[in-house]
Amino acid sequence: MDGVVFKMPPDLSRLTWSTYIGGSADDGCYGVIVDNSLNVFVTGGTASNNFPTTAGSIKTTYGGGQSDGFISKINSGGTTLMASTFIGTNQYDQCFLLQFDKNFDVYTVGQSLGNMPVSAGVYSNANSKQFIWKLNNNLSSTSFT
Repeated sequence: MDGVVFKMPPDLSRLTWSTYIGGSADDGCYGVIVDNSLNVFVTGGTASNNFPTTAGSIKTTYGGGQSDGFISKINSGGTTLMASTFIGTNQYDQCFLLQFDKNFDVYTVGQSLGNMPVSAGVYSNANSKQFIWKLNNNLSSTSFT
């Protein structure tokens, strides 16, 4: 089972484009957001060790466990996977929501049963199993976890 991402006009009268995203195991898309260039960001969870990632993203290797979270960036026409990364540990991980800041850096909120890294100097609640992760718009660097 793959996730699906699609675009429709504001009146929902037709399907502009549609694509599947995933690998050979179960994948789910839970959150979507569009940046100022109309690129589509989607987040969710995957059990696929061959989920599509892109060179230069922060994590290109599946962490294991039941699932990893992911964030993928698709161009506005739905034709190109511009950036894609795993988010997670070697345990169960999922990403549920996305948000941008004023610079269009990407925030995701999720759950982890693993030992999620915590950046120095940020608020954390040990053993809470939720996380907030901030990445740049190209998904190539982490600002904080």
